[in-house]
Amino acid sequence: MQSTQVSLLLAHVKSLYPKAFQRNYVFYGQIKTKGVLDDRKEFIPWILALMIFVPISLVLKDYFLAVFDTDDAFKAHTSAVIAILLFLMLIVPLIIKQMKHSSHSLYQQLKHSPIKLTVVIVLEALNLAFLQSSFVLWLLLFFGVSFGFVRFYKENLFRNESKESDLYQLQQLRLACFWAYKQTYHLRFQLCFQSKTSPQYSLKKKQLKHYSNLHTQLFKAEHEYCKKIKHIDLDSYLDELT
Repeated sequence: MQSTQVSLLLAHVKSLYPKAFQRNYVFYGQIKTKGVLDDRKEFIPWILALMIFVPISLVLKDYFLAVFDTDDAFKAHTSAVIAILLFLMLIVPLIIKQMKHSSHSLYQQLKHSPIKLTVVIVLEALNLAFLQSSFVLWLLLFFGVSFGFVRFYKENLFRNESKESDLYQLQQLRLACFWAYKQTYHLRFQLCFQSKTSPQYSLKKKQLKHYSNLHTQLFKAEHEYCKKIKHIDLDSYLDELT
């Protein structure tokens, strides 16, 4: 799909459904980079993670020390890190659900993130029980933040020839796509409480069919456009390099 086609599609959707781009968010792909490593943009999510999660872990450590009236700083710090990772475990499935209905390729890449986070949490608990290593504690926090924050905040593997306007249009497509899915979800929920013989039921069924078709159209457009401006996976990126 060409950029001009996407522009026309987005303009058409915006003219018919302006709410699709108002107070509608997808919590992934905030920063888009070309290839695997792309200049200073690569450091932004890590700097944010450092500024957010390290202070929180230290504050929670002091809180746990005070609440549990203990002098075991390592135990308190590990508990703080596990609390952060558990919070990410609550958020990540919601973001993956957004991906599932707005970006097929990215969903395929990151759908196993909760499993990876679970492994990190289990290892953190084992470190607390047996090793009690501060190095392992920080190392596992690094991996946990990578799986639960950085990989969602930053999206890489875009082609070198892709423009900033292409990246913007891709994100707009995803917004519209997720909005269309939300309409189908709300309509299905409303139909559960409607009598099948009522006029409202027939009307909502028509609306459901309309928004389902819109979602399918936008979902396919996003995937086709994604293949044009981005390497779908690491293998395709490496194949092009060789």
